Amino acid sequence: MLEFNYTNILVGVDGSKTAAKAVAKAISIAEHNKAKLTIAAIINDREIIGVAKSALLGFGSINPSAVDELKGRYNRLVAKYASQARERGITVKTLVTSGDPKTLLARDIVADEGIDAIVIGATGANFVNRVAMGSTAAFVISQAPCDVFVVHRDKK
Repeated sequence: MLEFNYTNILVGVDGSKTAAKAVAKAISIAEHNKAKLTIAAIINDREIIGVAKSALLGFGSINPSAVDELKGRYNRLVAKYASQARERGITVKTLVTSGDPKTLLARDIVADEGIDAIVIGATGANFVNRVAMGSTAAFVISQAPCDVFVVHRDKK
């Protein structure tokens, strides 16, 4: 692996298999560079309120306990990944929040944490969703002010 001297690496997770592969890659890059790793799970506001086709809660279904359950799932996921990184001696920061994953991953977290490399899974969205909403990975690649590594899902 080439030496790029990254010091602060960000990986976005969403519970997908591709995100799990991205975490493994981010851990390797962080370990190789002796870098800090920030693991972020962004609860997409569109997914919560039922705007997206894949909405978890839908219109009229929003209640505090359902949102808390969703946050709990993401907190457990991020904690699991953080534990894997810490076992390899990596300093880890975790973040579970809600908002627009695109801008949070590409701009806000990068600025707040001094991120110099992002690792993200390639989109799993279908063609219609990519056209309507755009791929998070594509947005991050085009908008982030730092290097972006895109991890693709396994070919079947």
